Amino acid sequence: MFVFYQLSVILLSLTAVNIKTAEIYRASFQDRGPEEELRAARALTGGPMISIYDAKTEQLRIGPYSWMPFPHVDFWLQQDDKQILENLSTSPLAEPPHFVEHIRSTLVFLKKYPSPTNTLFPGNKALLYKKNEDGLWEKISSPGS
Repeated sequence: MFVFYQLSVILLSLTAVNIKTAEIYRASFQDRGPEEELRAARALTGGPMISIYDAKTEQLRIGPYSWMPFPHVDFWLQQDDKQILENLSTSPLAEPPHFVEHIRSTLVFLKKYPSPTNTLFPGNKALLYKKNEDGLWEKISSPGS
């Protein structure tokens, strides 16, 4: 019996196309939207992928979320970059340069907010954001406030 192993490498994690020239290139986005650490913490603790943008109201609706305290957060915060990349990424060879820094900041966030329901979502209400005239996300309110 022969067993073959193949290393699959994702060359582009995000792809963009210039519609005028048909050039294909790696996309990068400077603006990752509001509450990046909060949204990343939800994902890192096992929350499923969800849509937070409402096209009708042109608003982002974030939360309310809850999660169990992240196991061994202090252990992970002590690990070197290589360990974090190899163990907390689904595709270590394809991660962007900021990946480890992003994971570390998310772990710090999880340590600071082990149970977010009351501290980050008072009254169990979502956080609402809308783009202002300058195209920047601005917190507008929580529903019902």
